[in-house]
Amino acid sequence: MVVRDRDGLLGGRGLYTCASRECVERAMERRGFARGARAQVTVDAALADGMDDGQVVGG
Repeated sequence: MVVRDRDGLLGGRGLYTCASRECVERAMERRGFARGARAQVTVDAALADGMDDGQVVGG
């Protein structure tokens, strides 16, 4: 499962993208998170909400 890690404290393998809504949506559409994890992943459709505040995404 891919989740937003606002503080960078969650364990697990990190996957990163720029902190804009467009980057996250594009990664979701192109299965970039699954490719980066080299595994099948679940991405919450609401992940891109609120991404324009300069935070990174980790999973």
